[in-house]
Amino acid sequence: MKPIETWIYAALLLISLGLAWSAWQGDDDSEQGAASRNVVVFDPGSGGVALLDWHGERNVASVEIDAKGDELLSWVSAGKRPKIDGPTAPEAAGDDDSAAAAEEEPAKPAPPVYGEPEMRSFPGGKKVAELVERFAPLRAIRRFDTLDDETLAEMGLDEPKATLSMTSVAGKSLDLQVGGKAYGSSDTYVRNETSGTVYLLSSKVLGPLRSAESRLMERNILGFPAVDAKEATLAAATGASRTLSHQGTHDEDNAYWADPTSADQLDTNLDGFMKKIFQLRATTYPKDDERPAAESVESVLRVAFAGGKDRYLELGRILDEKRSREDEPAYDWHARTHLTRDGWVRVSRTAGRELGDALGDVVDR
Repeated sequence: MKPIETWIYAALLLISLGLAWSAWQGDDDSEQGAASRNVVVFDPGSGGVALLDWHGERNVASVEIDAKGDELLSWVSAGKRPKIDGPTAPEAAGDDDSAAAAEEEPAKPAPPVYGEPEMRSFPGGKKVAELVERFAPLRAIRRFDTLDDETLAEMGLDEPKATLSMTSVAGKSLDLQVGGKAYGSSDTYVRNETSGTVYLLSSKVLGPLRSAESRLMERNILGFPAVDAKEATLAAATGASRTLSHQGTHDEDNAYWADPTSADQLDTNLDGFMKKIFQLRATTYPKDDERPAAESVESVLRVAFAGGKDRYLELGRILDEKRSREDEPAYDWHARTHLTRDGWVRVSRTAGRELGDALGDVVDR
């Protein structure tokens, strides 16, 4: 193909795309066209949204939001539906003509079948705050008021595969049926179950709910920065305990933990130990049916922080019989805090072992 022909075809393609975009967007100058874009789908009011429920073909997620002033706490329950063997295609019945027709037109494979979701629960992270902001209020890229059945089918709304429900603090609620994605994008068509109005929602709204386990999880289990902690009391399972003070918190980069009786002296053992406490992260939140029983976890250390009874961290371990040797036990390490709703979550074996090994030098003076 000659270069000039290539340019002509490219120009025609760009013009076609421009016309298609213009047709999809509607007349920008018309009042009706302008009114159909950037419209409010759900306004939760001043209290904000309190609950979001996503039920999809492959994933489910429920997000509880508790906002108190500038503080936002959230709890997420999410899981994937395992794929199971679907129904087999029916065998051709009847005479030879039907068998021949079946050979000419092979049966379509049965759609996949998904089982009950395998749920796990965990505190929500910063992405939840961003998500909540998108629901204050929830706006659509575009609204479609009158659509025929063929268009609804093209949008995937004839047989929606997911639903999104939202409830506000004030008790307002809305249920949306979720269809397919718009051509060439990840934005998704949804329909108000009550009014039948169809909207196009940004992928930034539905994406985090579709992938809640990977995008909404908070791994920092303390929930507050070290600079906010002024004092900590360490209590070992052996009965030994010690109280430490946090010095120089006005300068976060140079703050350090010390014994109150010698607060002006930096003790690298104490400071390093406390820094490791604040660096603990959840590696795995157990599935709801696999949570370790409280009595199965051997408590090793509890750290209580001044400033509220709910500010604590407890470190524990569970003997791993498969990895253990007769003269060398091996453990899986767990931790729990108020942020994990007092439930044990898995933390790094290395981090847990290092804290356990150093504990004696820290609390036994």
